[in-house]
Amino acid sequence: MKTLKSRSRAKKETVDIHEEFIPYQTKPLDSKYRITLGGRLTRLLGKRMNAEAYQIFVGRNGDILLRPSVSIPSNEAWVYQNPDVVGKLRKGLQEAREGKIERVDDLESFLEKL
Repeated sequence: MKTLKSRSRAKKETVDIHEEFIPYQTKPLDSKYRITLGGRLTRLLGKRMNAEAYQIFVGRNGDILLRPSVSIPSNEAWVYQNPDVVGKLRKGLQEAREGKIERVDDLESFLEKL
């Protein structure tokens, strides 16, 4: 019981989500009150993202939103916590897609110049 009391005192974070939702399918609950995504939806989502888990959001009117998520190793989290680094990575990836690449013969000296 103590854990329930401490949880109820915890401040709940709210997320303001402005997206359009498309009705997809109605699924019944199984005997353990679970809903499965099903193979068709999993394949559809799998083509766009490799989700390891789903964040669950519950709206004030009872709507449930599942947001696909992946975990990031803690030693790499600093990249995503620094907007400058993320911006530079995205810029570099875009330049690579556009073919703006440079051949480096001596990697050590190239890295020292950075």
